[in-house]
Amino acid sequence: ATSALNIQAPMRTETKKQFWMLQVSKDGIWDLQPAVKRMTNLDQERVELVRKCDNLLGLESQLCRQELDQWRIEEEVNGVKMKIDHEKGMITRLDQPTISSAKAKEDKDNLSNLIRKIASNNQAVFIILESDGFEMYREIKRLANRYKVPIGWEPWYKEDPIYFWGNAGRSMLIQ
Repeated sequence: ATSALNIQAPMRTETKKQFWMLQVSKDGIWDLQPAVKRMTNLDQERVELVRKCDNLLGLESQLCRQELDQWRIEEEVNGVKMKIDHEKGMITRLDQPTISSAKAKEDKDNLSNLIRKIASNNQAVFIILESDGFEMYREIKRLANRYKVPIGWEPWYKEDPIYFWGNAGRSMLIQ
């Protein structure tokens, strides 16, 4: 016997849309975006120091570059550990989620308000998805569809930091 198969394949599109990063597990949702924003602002300060070093000559330039090699900042922002140095930046979620699973289930407005905020900023949501976070992901996806927010995801291990290398940005696939 023969039968027809309907295969739906995603189409690839390019966009310059900014995205809002969330990390999701069975424990809840970590809003990574405040830490990413802080890291971006600190990186702009680092770039100013690089420009300063580029305008110096000889020994002054060499000393400035040594100072630049020692430049590093580590902070906790909204329950997320953020580290940045002259080579890279990284963020790692800490123990307490921004929105716990229990809170998301009993107070649906909390998560809904976050997705509405992302929609009003005309951004996409990007999920760093741990293997046990699929139920929370489905709830986020349901709300994203309701508010017409593009959504993408990437599988992730709980302990792994998220690295941001250089100034080239990162390509992410959204659905």
